[in-house]
Amino acid sequence: MVLKKMSRQDSEAERAVIIIPEIYGMNQYIHDWAEFFRVQDYDIFCVDLSPEERVYQYAQSNEAYQAFVENNSFERYREIATDIEELKKFYNKIIVFGSSVGATIAWRLTENPYYDGMIGFYGSRIRDYLDVSPVCPCLLIFSEQEASFEVRSIIPRLKQKETVDTFVLSGCHGFADRYGDYYCEQSGNKGLDMVKSFLRKID
Repeated sequence: MVLKKMSRQDSEAERAVIIIPEIYGMNQYIHDWAEFFRVQDYDIFCVDLSPEERVYQYAQSNEAYQAFVENNSFERYREIATDIEELKKFYNKIIVFGSSVGATIAWRLTENPYYDGMIGFYGSRIRDYLDVSPVCPCLLIFSEQEASFEVRSIIPRLKQKETVDTFVLSGCHGFADRYGDYYCEQSGNKGLDMVKSFLRKID
């Protein structure tokens, strides 16, 4: 099983969230999201995309990305999908949360009928998978400024999908990460409010 439980083993939560991190691994930003979902009464499962569960510093972005590519991590969604069917035996609701590359992997999982919702922050590579047809409610939050592509060029395609809510917030890729150089408090807080609203919507 590629999913690792981060909640207490004696938890009685009836809902679970699968958190898929960025290329940096299970850093404090991801642990903060895990704590957020724990407070919302979700059991937490994570997929560590980094080799040997390594945590990279932001200054090591090139090294982290190289390890991500060499590990063929974009294809990890196949392994995650295999685990979901087993998890569904124990939880009434399963959602998936991803940030950056994690959001793109989460997006590719949304055609799986065992998911009840998906949340993704600045999944820039979603632009390569616009043919995905989600069967669950999705919340996609993009940063207005992306170095690799024009964000608003893909919004019309995404808005055609009935189950997908798409938003573009001011700031750069990483605006929700208070530990990074591109943190934007206003957009970060707005994104968090959107997540809370989405969770109420699918509850």
